Amino acid sequence: MLEGCFMKTLWSWAFLLTVVGLAGTSRGEKRFNVLLIVSDDLRTDLNSYGGPAITPALDKFASSTGTMQFDRAYVQQAICCPSRSSFLTGRRPDTTQVWDLKTQFRLTPGASKWLTLPQFFRKKGYMTAGMGKIFHPVLYKNQSDDVAGGSWTAPYFHGKGGEDTKHPLSETNCGVSSSVEDDAKYTDGMIADHAVETLRNATRGISAPPFFIAVGFHRPHLPWIVPRKYFEKYPEDSAIPLADYAHPPKHYNATGAQKWSWDPQSGPRHCEPLYSLTYPSVILPEYGLVDNATARHFRRSYWAAVSQMDRNVGLVLDELDALGVSDNTVVAFLGDHGWQLGDLGEFGKKTNFERATRAPLIIRDPIAHKKGVTSGKSMELVEFVDIMPTLIDLALGSETVPPLCPLNSTNVDSCTEGQSLRPIMEASSKGATKRSAAFMQYAYCMHDERVWHDACMGKTDPQVMGYAIRTKRWRYVEWVKFDKKSVKPIWNELLGTELYDHTEEDIVENVAESVNVVSDPKKKKIVEQLSKRLHAGWRRARSSYTLV
Repeated sequence: MLEGCFMKTLWSWAFLLTVVGLAGTSRGEKRFNVLLIVSDDLRTDLNSYGGPAITPALDKFASSTGTMQFDRAYVQQAICCPSRSSFLTGRRPDTTQVWDLKTQFRLTPGASKWLTLPQFFRKKGYMTAGMGKIFHPVLYKNQSDDVAGGSWTAPYFHGKGGEDTKHPLSETNCGVSSSVEDDAKYTDGMIADHAVETLRNATRGISAPPFFIAVGFHRPHLPWIVPRKYFEKYPEDSAIPLADYAHPPKHYNATGAQKWSWDPQSGPRHCEPLYSLTYPSVILPEYGLVDNATARHFRRSYWAAVSQMDRNVGLVLDELDALGVSDNTVVAFLGDHGWQLGDLGEFGKKTNFERATRAPLIIRDPIAHKKGVTSGKSMELVEFVDIMPTLIDLALGSETVPPLCPLNSTNVDSCTEGQSLRPIMEASSKGATKRSAAFMQYAYCMHDERVWHDACMGKTDPQVMGYAIRTKRWRYVEWVKFDKKSVKPIWNELLGTELYDHTEEDIVENVAESVNVVSDPKKKKIVEQLSKRLHAGWRRARSSYTLV
């Protein structure tokens, strides 16, 4: 199926490795394979996270030996291009200078030489193959998926012409129970089948190089067009529960924060007739974008799409087991960011709220897997910039992990603004550099009142940035003027603030973010402390763990 150019590429790399002797010398003189699986727009609704989605394959993976599920993993910006550009380079949005859906990170000064996650492994002698949606598809030298950037040794596979692409967008097409039941006829099914064949080809022959295979599934991103069998896993629309808090946070007029932080049109406006709705001139606390019936239909459709994604993930992981290479392969599954499914009046991402910035992250260490180490869940605060150093550490060893990026990493080809999670995985946090907080941000130009768009259109945009700090109890946000030229927040030009109180037990429910308590006099000292830590930034949070 993939004979020909792919196999020629694979065996040529095997020959090259034999000639130049690129044998690894880490983690016991062995270099482990890496399988990275990414799901688009996936919130923490998986069953293993206590969510309502029916996900047996991912439940099995999360409970497999040597696997750690991170329950408090946060993206650096809750939208595809900034998030993927960040975790695939190990650098944060203000470093990549990607804050919208149209900016190509390679065009940032110095970034043409940056090593991406797959490119790092390619440089180490790995066969690297990508398929589906890994990088956000913005062009560099007239090519997408960082083909021109040099991330892949094998031809990139997209999968085209699936049943899910044959429907025009409409309100109903944002949730279609399709009569076509064969998963292989959908885009993600094609990608799963290609991943299976790629794994088979990559493991043929004792002289084959180690592999880095990245599989990007499109679901549960809109449109939710999946086989009927997945809708049948969930009750009818009328029985689907609504979001636990389906209105914008209260008391926003007192702080001025909501103008910057709330974007009710992010998701549904992709669907007619909601597409034609405009941003209301006056947003009332009780304002809701969709009626309850539509909201329930959206929620059921989303979960059906999650279940289809789970099937495709299972197909790939089962093949890994069947080939007998699970003990030799680092496996990571993640969503590129969360998604609000009616939560706080939102359907989409494009916010600094919990549901948008928190996403699934599950990683398996092959050594622990082989030893039969019991799976676990971590409640430590982790960030998606940690993914790159973690996978490198697990596959090649700590001595291979890129160094911490300097303040100006423009001309540094390989560095990280995260940290490896391997110590947390290996020793129940012993020896791990724990964070006092996670950091995220959002550019207001991605959801202002002017127009629905995918780019920060003005030359000086973004002019307003929302910076958030998440501790174990609090989420604090400052919306400030932003100087794009110097890529710096202007902290003294404060436009709005938000403070949400999450108890230790309540890390996901929207009730915690239903009331902005920043104006509460009793919270004054907390606000001052969090503001100071937010301004100090992520570097300080690496070295101190004492924070509310």
